[in-house]
Amino acid sequence: MESSTLKGPLLRKLQSQADAYHQRIPWIRKLPGPAIAIILLLIFVQIIVWIAVGIVLHFHTALISTAVLSYTLGLRHALDADHISAIDLMTRRLIASGQRPVTVGTFFSLGHSTIVIVTSIVVAASSAAIQKRFDSFSTVGGIIGSSVSSAFLIILGAMNGWILYKLCTALERAIAAPINQEVSLDMTFEGGGCMTMLLKRTFKLVDRPWKMYPLGVLFGLGFDTSSEIALLGISSIQAAKGTSIWLILIFPILFTSGMCLLDTFDGAAMMSLYTSARLAKDTIAVLYYQCVLTAITVFVAVTIGLIQLLTMIHAVRPDFSGPFWEGVDVAGDNYDIIGGSICGSFVVFGILSVVLYKPWRKGVDRKREARLYGTDDQVGSTGLGEVEPVIGESSRG
Repeated sequence: MESSTLKGPLLRKLQSQADAYHQRIPWIRKLPGPAIAIILLLIFVQIIVWIAVGIVLHFHTALISTAVLSYTLGLRHALDADHISAIDLMTRRLIASGQRPVTVGTFFSLGHSTIVIVTSIVVAASSAAIQKRFDSFSTVGGIIGSSVSSAFLIILGAMNGWILYKLCTALERAIAAPINQEVSLDMTFEGGGCMTMLLKRTFKLVDRPWKMYPLGVLFGLGFDTSSEIALLGISSIQAAKGTSIWLILIFPILFTSGMCLLDTFDGAAMMSLYTSARLAKDTIAVLYYQCVLTAITVFVAVTIGLIQLLTMIHAVRPDFSGPFWEGVDVAGDNYDIIGGSICGSFVVFGILSVVLYKPWRKGVDRKREARLYGTDDQVGSTGLGEVEPVIGESSRG
C-alpha cells in the first residue's frame, strides 16, 4: 500500500519536472510530450543496438565501415519523398479526424523495414549458395545485376524528375496566389514519389496509426530507392565473401534503426506543424521542403545509376582508355567513399535549405504583399483582400 501511495506523487513530480524542462527548450517545446517520449525511447533503443553491434564488431573489425554506411543509408532513406509524403498525408488525415497521432512514422518504418530485413536475408542466402555452386556465375551475375540496378535507378531518377517538375509548378502556383487566399495542401500528394502514386487508394483504409504498418510493408515491396538497393548490394557482397548470415543481419538492423528514428521524428514534426495555428496552412513551406527532398532523391538515383552503368561498361570493355575511364575505375574502386559522400551531401543540402529558406521566403512574401496592396505597377488595391488590375485610373474624376 505504501509503495502504491508513493507512486502517484512521485510520478506527478517527475511529470511536472519534465513539463518544466519541455517548456524551457525552444525547439523541444514545439513537439508534444508523447512525441518526445517515443523519440527518447527510440534513442535509447539506438544506444542498445549500437552497444550490441559494437561488441560483435570488436571481433569483426573489417565490417565497421560497412555497418556505419548501413546506418547512414537508413537515416537517408527516411528522407525519401515516399516516406515524407506518406507520413505527411496520413498525419494530416488523422488530425482532421480528431486524433493526435505521434507514432505514424514509427509504424510505417517498422512495416517498411520488415520487408528490408526479410529481403536482405533472402538475397544474402541465395548469393552465398550461388557463390558456392557456380563460382563462374559471379561475373555474369554481376553484369546482369549492375545492368538492372543502374537502369532501375536512372528510370527512377527520371520519374522523380517529372515529380520534381510538378512540385515546382505547384510551388509557383502557390506563390502566385493572393496572400489572403488559402491554397489546398492536397497538391503536395503529387510529389510523393512512385509508390505513393501507386498506393493512393490504400491510404483511405488507414484510420489508426498502427495501420501504417501494413502500408509500410506495401511500400517496402517497391524497392524504388537507391538506399534500399545499396543495402541489398551490401548483403549480397558480404554473403559472396563468405560472411555469416547472422553477421549480415547487422546491416538491415542498423538500417532499420536509423530509418525508424528519423521517420518517427518526421511524424512528430508533421503533427506539430499541422496542429500549429501559424503553420497549419503554410503550403509554400511544405512545397519548398518537398522540392528540396525530391531534388536530392533525383540527384542520388541518377548519380549512383550512372556510376554503376559506367563501371559495368568498362568491366565489359576494358579496352576503353583515357582520363575519363580512369576516373570511372577510381569511382568503382571507392564506391563506399562515394556512398558516404552522398549521405554527407544530404546533411549539407538540408542545412543549406533551412538557412536559405528565411531570406527566400521574405522576398516571396514582399512580392505577394506588393500584389495585394497594389504597389506593383500592374496591380491596384480596391480594399482589404480585393485586388484588380489598374485600368484607366487617370481618367477617373
